[in-house]
Parts: sequence; C-alpha cells; structure tokens
Amino acid sequence: MTSTRKLVALNVSPWSERAKWALDHHGLEYQVINHMPVVGERRLRRLVGPGKPRATVPVLLAGDDVVSESWDIAVYADREGKGTKLLPPEHEAAIRAWCALADEAMSAGRALVVAATLASGPALDAQAPPFVPAWLRPALRPVARAATRAFARKYALRLEDVDANTRAVRSALERLRSGLAHSSPYLQGAFTYADIAMATLIQGILPVDDRFVKIAPATRAAWTQASLAAEYAELVAWRDRL
Repeated sequence: MTSTRKLVALNVSPWSERAKWALDHHGLEYQVINHMPVVGERRLRRLVGPGKPRATVPVLLAGDDVVSESWDIAVYADREGKGTKLLPPEHEAAIRAWCALADEAMSAGRALVVAATLASGPALDAQAPPFVPAWLRPALRPVARAATRAFARKYALRLEDVDANTRAVRSALERLRSGLAHSSPYLQGAFTYADIAMATLIQGILPVDDRFVKIAPATRAAWTQASLAAEYAELVAWRDRL
C-alpha cells in the first residue's frame, strides 16, 4: 500500500534529517517532496498557514494533519509508529534541553555554511536545480548568490560573526562530549530523540556519507569545518555509529 504521508524536506537540512530519522525509526512510510529555498517559499507558506511567523521545513502532510516542526513530527512518529519511544515521558525535559542546545548551535552552524557557500563559486553552482546543465551554472551565480543571501535574511543569520558562530558550535560539542562521557553510547541511557538532535548537529561539522545524505562535493566542502571535525573526531565517529 502506498503511503499517503508526504514530507516536505530540504535534502541537506539537519532539521529535515531529524524528521526522516524519527519516521524511519518507527517504520512509517512517507514520500519526500524536495523543497527549494526561495523558489518554494510560496508553496511552503500555503502549507503551514498564516499562523506561523516563518515557514520552514520539514513539514509532514499526513491525511488532514499538517505537522510543521521536527519535534512535533517526532511526537507524531511516537504516536503512530511501532518502534521504541523517542520521547519517553520520563526523559522529555532532558531531551528538550538537548534539542534546544542543538537548535542554537545549528543556527550558528547554518551561518558558517551560508558564508562558506557565498565564498565558493562551485558551491553556488550546486544550488541550481538539477535540470540546469553544468555549463550554464557559472553564469547563474548572481542568481544563486541572491537566493543564498535571501535565505540568510530569512533566518537572520549573522554571517560576519565567524568567531562567535564557531564558539557556539564548539560549546555545544563540548556539552555533547561531556554528556556521552557520563552515559555513552546514548545521552539518556537508551536511544532517544536527544541522540538524533545532537547527531544531526554534526552534519554542519562533517557531513555524513553520501549513502545517507547525497550532496554535491562543493556543497560538502562548504558544510565541512575541518578543524572542528578533527578536534571532535570521536563525536563524528559516534554520529556515524548511530
């Protein structure tokens, strides 16, 4: 039976990856609808409705339900799926705290990624839709640059604060390192949404292998923070084991 669930997602987005992971964990089938930043904003706004100040992915369409936050998609998956709970009530407060930490650090990481993308012609070329031929992409860099800057404005990213953004990411990684030292291999003693949230944070340090999330080489380079990846190599390895 074909699933009627549809997940509007951005391929490289850690928040989208959280939603996919939660649905996959619970064995829930869904069809992915790829969102294109800027170009797809109007459709996304229609889906989430006027009640949200900012239309963001992921968005899960499940029958009459429109679920528009990664956390709420995990709640849905816990309710509808068959796997172990990702948000057990006795750990919910702690999991929320880990997610808040991940969100804050991922916002800083997003700024680092966007700044690196704007500085890289090939990374801008990779932003073009798949149907655009490779030979034409360099000519479209001004369009890609404008779209990337619009994305930065949407999320109020402070692209110039490289040191502050790096410190925010490093601080979260230190917290993760400490948390795993006390409860390895899982932050709450068993696999929960806290592990998913913190593992997807590391996507902005060193992206996972293409068999998990396929991205262009230039995009991978823009997402890679080589010094942080080396400094926290054991956390990258932890993410990969998950």
